Amino acid sequence: MNWKKIAPVALCSLIFGLSGSSARAQQTDWNKDMNDAASARQRGDYSLSQTLYKQGIALQEKMLGPGNLEVATSLNNLAVLYQDQSLYAQAEPLYKRSIAIWEKYPGQQTQIALCLNNLAVLYDDENAEANAATVYERALAIWKKTGMMGSPNAAVTLAGLADIYHSQNNDANAEPMYTQALAIWAKDGKMESAEAADALYALGNIYYSQSKKTEAKPMYTHALAIWKTSGKADSTEEVSALDNLGEIYSEQGDYAGAEPFLSQALAIQEKKLGPDDLEVANSVSRLALLYYCEAKYNVAEPLYKRALQIRINQLGPKDPAVRQTMEFYAALLRQEGRQLEAQEMEEQAAQNSPSRF
Repeated sequence: MNWKKIAPVALCSLIFGLSGSSARAQQTDWNKDMNDAASARQRGDYSLSQTLYKQGIALQEKMLGPGNLEVATSLNNLAVLYQDQSLYAQAEPLYKRSIAIWEKYPGQQTQIALCLNNLAVLYDDENAEANAATVYERALAIWKKTGMMGSPNAAVTLAGLADIYHSQNNDANAEPMYTQALAIWAKDGKMESAEAADALYALGNIYYSQSKKTEAKPMYTHALAIWKTSGKADSTEEVSALDNLGEIYSEQGDYAGAEPFLSQALAIQEKKLGPDDLEVANSVSRLALLYYCEAKYNVAEPLYKRALQIRINQLGPKDPAVRQTMEFYAALLRQEGRQLEAQEMEEQAAQNSPSRF
């Protein structure tokens, strides 16, 4: 199964609030701009939010100077807004400037680590994984140095870096990081969060690839339960988890347990892709094989016919997937005692094989 990298979703939690010093100084103009900018961002009015952030930053720089801590916070928040819109070229220098300001002041390690995490997500969004890993590692080093490795923010960094390692097939490093992040979220009461679901799914994929199906099963099951209420229903990840759970149950001989997972995966694929997509054919074939294993040949047969027709239409009669489907269908026909039909299907499959010299 192909792993689909899932981008971290912690940007909102890493947008910072202004400190009380501005309010005490009664700088109401830029405070209003910043508060209104944050509200506009939450509503999805990015153009207004951008205008207000820039206006507020200009006031802060004029009143406090360009190297002030308040300016660093506002620059970070404007960068987050740009990143929401995939405007990475505009966001990156703002993150870097924020970090440079914070590094000049003692006691700003938390802000630096949070901003580094945002920058790492940006690099990950740009598929610059090497840069993302380096920045995540810098943030992680700060969490360790400050004794905050048990914090939810550290968990976000751990999961982000684990995603990078996992996408690079470096599961030896990814697995303990996912496990550590999940332990932190469990302790903090955040095991039903979207971040936890993504980590559970990734850890399930690792166990699945290692043939640790017993360990993978609860990871997928928990992730699916969270996705039902977190807006990730019908996603590619959900379909993958459903398919893998169906296979796990089938391998354990629990065909009744496997059926609802495979049926749900097929329903999602049909809804998303239409009835004649190749991915739909794959889901149909999985369900057909399940019924074949249960000796429900009358149920499996129309599914094999459907998968075969989709593949012929999409790939042509000589494609290996078409030939394989014919061979499975022929095996079903033989199980039903329909030997002549099975022989004809096998001969057709052989005729469709590429010529060998």
